[in-house]
Order: sequence, then C-alpha cells, then structure tokens
Amino acid sequence: MVVTVSWQVFSRYVLRAPSSLTEEIARFQLIWLGLLGAVYTFRNRMHVGIDILVASLTGKKRLAAELVSLTSVFIFAVLILVYGGGHLVLMTHELNQTSGALGIRMSYIYSVLPISGILICIYALDYIGDVVLKGKIHKPSELDPSELVTNLGQEG
Repeated sequence: MVVTVSWQVFSRYVLRAPSSLTEEIARFQLIWLGLLGAVYTFRNRMHVGIDILVASLTGKKRLAAELVSLTSVFIFAVLILVYGGGHLVLMTHELNQTSGALGIRMSYIYSVLPISGILICIYALDYIGDVVLKGKIHKPSELDPSELVTNLGQEG
C-alpha cells in the first residue's frame, strides 16, 4: 500500500500525470487491510474496547459480561459480515459489477467481508468455548505502556 500511494503522489506531483489505477488499488488494499486487521486484532484481543465495567467485575459476573460481549461480536460477525457480506458478494457477482479503473470484479474485493466474518466467528466461538467450558477469559496481548512511553522519549 505504501508503494501504491507513493507512486500515486510521485506521478501526480512530479510527473504531472496522475495514475488512474493507483487510487483504486490503494482503496481496495485499504479495505482488505482494514478488515483483515480487525480479524488480527480480535484474535490477539487488541481491539479497542471500553472495559471499565467488565474490569470492575469479578468471578461469575465477569465471565457473564465477557460471554455477552463475545456473543454480541459473534452475532454481529454472522449477520453483517458473513450474511450481509456474502449477499453483497453474490449480488455483485451476478450483476457482473466491475471496478472502474482496474476492470476486476467487485465480488473479489467484497469477498473479504465474509472471509473476515468467518474468521472472527471462529475466534469468537473459540473464546466463548473457553469462557463456558474452562471459565477462562483471554487477556489482550501483552504490551507494557510504560515501555512505549519510555521508548518514545528516547532519541536514536
């Protein structure tokens, strides 16, 4: 994506002949990167969340809150990403909709919706199983914020 956007900037401002393809390529890369990044962050429990309420709970109440949260994520992924995204892929495939500059089928671009939805569902079911069967809550990937602040303050 960096190469694509860099070429777009170079061709627009240096060559004075903007590439018609790079804007569309960068847009499609961003769509795929964003949705697969959501899968990655969910899998590693790094997604943004407001856990003030859940963090204040203990024992079974905390497990119940985690179960509600994971079930909500699962339902969202099934309805919006898998079902809605799958419907969008089928519809654009049947209509033979193609992108303007590249001429590729939009169903290929939109296929990341059900793919990411299926992956999120798999991870959500895995986490739900751990909560229900083992009473285990997965914690976010370890990142010490003090190290981040310390490293940002140091010079090269």
